[in-house]
Amino acid sequence: MEYIESRVINASRATIANILVDIRRLPEWNPAILSVTAIDPRALVGKPYSIRAKLPGSPTIIYEQVSTDYVVWRLDGLQAHETGAWKLVALADQETEVTHTITHSGAIFRMLADAFRTVPGLRLDRLQRRAEFGQERIRPRELNDHPGVAG
Repeated sequence: MEYIESRVINASRATIANILVDIRRLPEWNPAILSVTAIDPRALVGKPYSIRAKLPGSPTIIYEQVSTDYVVWRLDGLQAHETGAWKLVALADQETEVTHTITHSGAIFRMLADAFRTVPGLRLDRLQRRAEFGQERIRPRELNDHPGVAG
């Protein structure tokens, strides 16, 4: 299953890419990830990071590609696999079109497929707040996130 959404964010590609690869702060704006075990300030391509997530088992996240044009990660859990891609296109100096695509496989994601239709938009909302206003979280996690959705 694949879900896609785009948004124009008033920030440079570099600012947005830096937020996306700040592995230790990923849980601040991506509530599907509850915590990350990382000493690296930026995710290293190909290095698996242990995470706690809204998934069973002991999931990991691996960044497969990192640039100011494109960031791709792969999240692997028990019966749940996600590839998250972020395409960054500069429209102006401080204006970037961001297209977020998530691709899911595995039994867990098949069972919850309908719940993920809005996830790219929710992630873009949080990324936009972080990039434009430095806000990681507008509301507490309990109110901000549907409990069955790993957004």
